[in-house]
Amino acid sequence: MAEASPNLLLNSLPPATRRQCLDAAEKIDFRFGEEIAAQGDRAKYIYFPASAVCSLTVGIRSGDKAECAIVGAEGVIGVSLVGGASRNAFTAVVQVGGSGYRIALARFDELMQEHRALHDAMLAYAGYALNVVGRSVACNSYHAIVERLARWLLTMHDRVERDELALTHDMLSQMLTATRPRVSLTAAKLRSMKIIDYRRRTIRILDRKRLEQLSCECYEANRKHLQLLPWAGT
Repeated sequence: MAEASPNLLLNSLPPATRRQCLDAAEKIDFRFGEEIAAQGDRAKYIYFPASAVCSLTVGIRSGDKAECAIVGAEGVIGVSLVGGASRNAFTAVVQVGGSGYRIALARFDELMQEHRALHDAMLAYAGYALNVVGRSVACNSYHAIVERLARWLLTMHDRVERDELALTHDMLSQMLTATRPRVSLTAAKLRSMKIIDYRRRTIRILDRKRLEQLSCECYEANRKHLQLLPWAGT
């Protein structure tokens, strides 16, 4: 029997396909703050987080960056490489340290050709990822910062499955494409409402239900789209 994987996409594959993927994979530690892929660089690996969570960001010439997706155990980092691309479309930064896997891109391309189930799973995830990236553009353009902060915290909470998140206001300002003072004021508002609490480098979610009420519709839309994936629809 093939070994189970804590990455949900890999674990959804037929046993023979999963076994070959894990045989080709290197188990690695994702360290908090580590940049595992840089936008525009030649790609070397496809990454499958397990307990780790990563942000995908896009940078512009000024050096500013905007987050466009969050990837945890439900997904894969490098889906934009499916189909023959050789350079990273996004920068991937570890937001929550933990474990996961990486597979050399050349070997992964071979596995995609050899196993239709892997090919189909990657295409299904690519559809989900395209939806998330597209929605992030509209969300950052039109929704209030308090709605975006609520959406971001809920998305992270779903993936780490604990109430405490290791975050700073500087990190949040980059993820939400907002200035640090705006983020600090918004976080203080949620704190005064007893929805969250925070101290140095840690935010604690106190009232998830009220956080859901404050979030824009993007959180629920992305969650429902994620549940359409066979391995995430629980």
